Amino acid sequence: MKRIVRIDDFPHGDLSMFSRGDHMYYRQKVAAGLEVFEKNDIPYILGTSALLFQSGDVEFLNSTVKKGKVVLHGFNHGWNLPWDKITSFWRGGGEFFNLSTDDISERYHQSVEILKNVKSFSEEDFIAPFNCYTQELLDFLKNTPVKRIHTSDEFWELYGLDKMEYYSMTPVISKFKVTYDDAHKVVNHLDDPSQITLHWCYDAQRPNWLSEYQTLCTEIKKRNV
Repeated sequence: MKRIVRIDDFPHGDLSMFSRGDHMYYRQKVAAGLEVFEKNDIPYILGTSALLFQSGDVEFLNSTVKKGKVVLHGFNHGWNLPWDKITSFWRGGGEFFNLSTDDISERYHQSVEILKNVKSFSEEDFIAPFNCYTQELLDFLKNTPVKRIHTSDEFWELYGLDKMEYYSMTPVISKFKVTYDDAHKVVNHLDDPSQITLHWCYDAQRPNWLSEYQTLCTEIKKRNV
């Protein structure tokens, strides 16, 4: 069974690093990173926060994502919250802090309305920004096509995610600092079967990040059957 790589944060995941006026920057970086997975035939899901999209982002995804799937990565990645205090909201659900099921429904349907124009969009996977969420989110998602909730083990027990009701949905859990890490570190832990999770916006800060992605893909291919 081929391993599916989770890649977070389109158009971006860190408000402090993002410039709305420089949309070509993130597109260039994302295109370069995804090209490595595309040419190596490595399956991946790209987490997107549709309420942050700028003009041209849908067209960009349609021209770039061919072998992967575009999936929901929350709605606005919590950018409506005070970013300098964003970690203080994680325990309360991160982006979904204080959101009712009606609030979630409105943002979900707005996001899907945008993403339905992306040919590779799949509603079956939902990646929670910061790997945090609330029971209200799960209560709403149970009535959608979502089948899998992607998170990590960092807060799994600490924030009580393990005690939540998932209905028929399956949690997919990456291991923090093992398979959930920078690409050049994850490559050393591929014998661990948990989901590989990458963040292009942090990987791209290193000068050799594309070579690291190629090394990772090469090692994954050795293990994929």
